[in-house]
Amino acid sequence: MILAPVSLTAIVSTVVLASSVLSPVPFQLAGASRPASAQATDTAASPAPRCTTEVLELGELSVAQPKTVPFTVRNTGADPVTVESIRGGCGCTTVSALPTGTIAPGGSITVDVTVDPGKQGGVELVKPLYVTFAGGRVESVEIKGRVRAVATLTPSTIEAFDAVTASQRLVIESVQGQTFRVSSAAPAGVIALPQSPSPSARFELPFNFEAWVKAGRPATLVVTTDLLGASEIVVPIRSAEVVVMFRIPAAAGNDASRGALEATQASILRQLDAAIAGEGRSSQFRMKLHRETGMLFVHGTVAEVDAVREAEREGGVGAIEFGLHGGGRGTGGGLGDKILRGFFLQS
Repeated sequence: MILAPVSLTAIVSTVVLASSVLSPVPFQLAGASRPASAQATDTAASPAPRCTTEVLELGELSVAQPKTVPFTVRNTGADPVTVESIRGGCGCTTVSALPTGTIAPGGSITVDVTVDPGKQGGVELVKPLYVTFAGGRVESVEIKGRVRAVATLTPSTIEAFDAVTASQRLVIESVQGQTFRVSSAAPAGVIALPQSPSPSARFELPFNFEAWVKAGRPATLVVTTDLLGASEIVVPIRSAEVVVMFRIPAAAGNDASRGALEATQASILRQLDAAIAGEGRSSQFRMKLHRETGMLFVHGTVAEVDAVREAEREGGVGAIEFGLHGGGRGTGGGLGDKILRGFFLQS
């Protein structure tokens, strides 16, 4: 069956406008005294002054080595306060015994907060700490720190635009010269594993472009080692110079309208695909559509993506793009101002 061309101006864009609701504002005649109940309400509604810092900095941590720092609660208000508890948000955060009694105005108490950073290096830690006062008031504190990396990755991102640019070796090296073993990589075959089982402080692992393509061009690789703090090393893969995501009509559900929506999607894909001549198409160029959400990803060179944009404008299909491209923020014509939303991602 041959599908008839579908006018892309049939795609409907949606604009949602936010409205505001005005509430009446009470007023008072000059010289009139306010009721005592209103004054009491104002006093009760006044927020209590904060007694803790918003962020507790840990600085640098080492893998699997807990770090302890002091944490102070200072009464900045005019009345005594009582701290009922100070606790972390998970088992990796512990707090020393809490001093008893109230804290006078201007006074303070200090406890020790210990954080176990875990066994993964090169990560940013963000942990919660909760201080509960008598009466139920709670102040939240962010515990922040960075776990030192134990291994380096060169290059930090594999550029797999084509077989030539992807002809490279992935180098994994321990920071302090510790020897380790590389046991596996996923997907299998994309990275060549060491031929010798002997441990080393540095490994060079060739990248296999053809195996990566056959595996479906995954966006990441995972290399498994026995190095403490780097048991799983995630390697990003950049498969195209640029990636553009467009939102086109979604073909969700199983009702009778789904067939028509899928036909509309197919027509859009044909028109965009025709913008790039087959013989001049790079190995980077491809389009991936998630039918249920209508998200269409276009991968390719800058020139190829610009050609698709030009086809959109000439075809009256319209596109709105958010992001940086060539130093500007694009809001395109074409695709008839009817593609709901599309944004450019410089990958």
